[in-house]
Amino acid sequence: MRKNGVQNGSMDGKLLNEQAAYWVVQMTDTSTTHEQRETFEQWLAQSPAHRQVFEQVSSLWNGVTPSQPKSPTQTYAQLGVLLLLGSLCWLPFSEWLADERTATGEIRRIELADGSHVTLDSNSAIDIAFDKQQRRIILHSGRLLAEVTVDDSFSPRPFIIENRDGTAQALGTRYSVEQSSRGSRVTVMESRVATASYAKPGERVTLEAGQSIQFDSKRIYPVEIADTHATSWAQAQLVFENVPLENVITELARYHKGWLKIDSQTEQMLFTGVLPSNDLPAVLEILENALPINIQQPFDWLVWIRKRPV
Repeated sequence: MRKNGVQNGSMDGKLLNEQAAYWVVQMTDTSTTHEQRETFEQWLAQSPAHRQVFEQVSSLWNGVTPSQPKSPTQTYAQLGVLLLLGSLCWLPFSEWLADERTATGEIRRIELADGSHVTLDSNSAIDIAFDKQQRRIILHSGRLLAEVTVDDSFSPRPFIIENRDGTAQALGTRYSVEQSSRGSRVTVMESRVATASYAKPGERVTLEAGQSIQFDSKRIYPVEIADTHATSWAQAQLVFENVPLENVITELARYHKGWLKIDSQTEQMLFTGVLPSNDLPAVLEILENALPINIQQPFDWLVWIRKRPV
């Protein structure tokens, strides 16, 4: 794995902001080559949105950094801090006030008042609302694994995980709930779970062990066979079987600060193997040995993956 300069193509949304940030750094560096400047001009001309976002990031960058000359290392470090602070400012208020919250890369098992346990994945946030009528967990973001005990109170209370898209009530012991930009997914490892989407509040789907279901604010999808490795993340292991590298990197990005980026030529390369979520250097070495790729990491928080030249 080599550490040196990088380039990348156009992206949309959040990735477009990151791409603009990269070019802000490149154009600040006095050692930028003529070829890099031409590539930047081509990127800028691809869309009016590129120029608009670049100007916004440039304005923000120039407004918080000193005017004296900076080395490339100082420039990247300052931009990294700036973007980190920006991401923290954009964190939803409900997550800041959550009863339990995990940081990037943190996986934590929590014992609840009734003896049940929930394991929070990286960048997850929950509220715990137990009263005389029910045991309720509100998942604000991320993913959790619930291990539910039988309620020994005089009137047994239901155990319910609620999130943005619906609810998942335990009819047994062990299941996971995940919330992402694509919707929510419930996966059952033991016993049964009754799920309901806010899109169809009167329609409940009961999942058996080994089943999974996805739903969002508009629809609930058919029941699927669960991934046998769906909860391996709770042991800091990520298991993949013929999964496109694009999806592998998306999953790894949960656990690491900074940017993990791949080019279009590597996105559909298939990977099979087990990766430790808490050891990025080991992950990069495994991927580089398993696939025809080159990995460039000029800084700890910036990783670029490209197809290895023939």
